[in-house]
Amino acid sequence: MVAATSSSERLHSHPIARPTWLEIDLGALAGNIAALRRRIGPGRLLYAVVKANAYGHGAELIAPAALEAGADRLAVAAVNEAICLREAGVRAPILLLGYTPPELAETLLEYDLAVSVYETRAALDFAAAAARLGKPVTAHLKVDTGMHRLGIDPAAAPALCRLLRENASLRLEGIYTHFSTADEADKGYSRKQLGRFTRLLEQLTRAGCRPPIAHAANSAATIDLPEAHLDAVRCGILLYGLSPSDEAPAPPEMRPVLSWKARIAQVRSLSAGEPVSYGNAWRAPGPRTVAVVPVGYADGFPRRPRTWRSVLIGGRQAPVVGRICMDHAFADVTELTASGMPVARDDEVVLIGEQQGGTISAEEAAARLETNNYEVASRLMARLPRVAI
Repeated sequence: MVAATSSSERLHSHPIARPTWLEIDLGALAGNIAALRRRIGPGRLLYAVVKANAYGHGAELIAPAALEAGADRLAVAAVNEAICLREAGVRAPILLLGYTPPELAETLLEYDLAVSVYETRAALDFAAAAARLGKPVTAHLKVDTGMHRLGIDPAAAPALCRLLRENASLRLEGIYTHFSTADEADKGYSRKQLGRFTRLLEQLTRAGCRPPIAHAANSAATIDLPEAHLDAVRCGILLYGLSPSDEAPAPPEMRPVLSWKARIAQVRSLSAGEPVSYGNAWRAPGPRTVAVVPVGYADGFPRRPRTWRSVLIGGRQAPVVGRICMDHAFADVTELTASGMPVARDDEVVLIGEQQGGTISAEEAAARLETNNYEVASRLMARLPRVAI
């Protein structure tokens, strides 16, 4: 049998609810945050972006650990993500980065959340709800400097900024923008966006209505555009030790936080021509040994058109064969067993991470799937147990 790793031994000693799980290295998370704090220097706020279930890592696990490690505040996409954190006991400031319908104004106040505002009508609706409840809504003005997703045009921003500042039912805490190409080697467009934003900040300063917190840098800009650090930075992918892109790699001192593992459910011996999985789409080209792995597309292990291609067993690559099921996948371990490596039920399988000198990184999985590491991590489903190590 393949030698068990120390993590597997721990999990056998303390059984979890499924034979596939994510290991979350909170020590690596703390080290990554320490590296970010050194990079941005003292006096700046660090927003830990924990939207999409902390990029698949588990927001209720990551958020308090990130705050303990030195992050100042949190950012999520939507109200329901923030509510989960509040109900888990997180009390730090939380900024909502996405669209929040004005009818949720009372929820913002109930859970003490800061909202992104970029339209006058929505701002007035938030203010009206806050006036009824006698408590101001905290707002950050979102400015579109060139990404053309959400945000107000810089030319219209001063008027909305004044409205937010002058309305007693609104508390204008911040102003921010977002870069569209900061993860590319050519930073020309990002510098153009930053120029538009800094000119707006200068205009607001002269008018006496610049909000206290101005922020623009995402993970890539935190690495490569120190002039964009301003009063705060917002880091997502870097927290988790993953690179914003090949052209904006994570600094070498940062380590991946997540590993994805499983235990073999069964080992099958097949004769030539016998099929595996739905549709009989793969048939054994000769006598084959196949390991059944209890992971599937309902976990974030994609069915098609592209798959992971291989997993690690005993530190070696084992090809994925047959159609991925909702709850199961299949690895051809014939070459492993032919070389004298016994493979048996409960042996450890690694989908992301390291094993006996072998590695499958989130970036490598993304390349196989023709996507990016953001999607690979954030598609990992909530039903996968997250285990802190």
